[in-house]
Amino acid sequence: MNERGYLERQLSALVGLDLSGVGYAADMLTLQFGPIREAPSRRGTIRHIGLWALHVQCDWRLEQGGRVLASYADFAISEDSIRETALRMREIVSSRSTAVESVAVDDRAGVMLFLSHGFRLVVAPNGAEDDEDWRFFAPGVHGLHLVIEGGRIVPESFD
Repeated sequence: MNERGYLERQLSALVGLDLSGVGYAADMLTLQFGPIREAPSRRGTIRHIGLWALHVQCDWRLEQGGRVLASYADFAISEDSIRETALRMREIVSSRSTAVESVAVDDRAGVMLFLSHGFRLVVAPNGAEDDEDWRFFAPGVHGLHLVIEGGRIVPESFD
């Protein structure tokens, strides 16, 4: 199978959708795409989710015009830095509609999401075996998660 082509086809579901939510869990960046809706969590609380989610646990950066606006390195500093970075990214996406215009994937399962207004999200797996790089899924749906570990698709992603 051509993993690169497969990943591009899966991630193409994002094209035309707004980057509608930015969050974090520890040092993991969590992104929501598409209209936000309410859904119950396993703990009985209400969470706000999009049509699609991308959770990133490897190197990433948000760029505009060749300038890095936020990155995984910002998450590595402190809990305060993580909060500030997530808030800065939320302000960027909430100030105007920021839609995914196109998607590109490299041979190491690195992802580039080209967004409106010249923004670009770059996700760069570190290649470490047994370390999850990123996952893509439809939150609130009991479906498969497309999981990348060590720059490769985890076989269970196809079950």
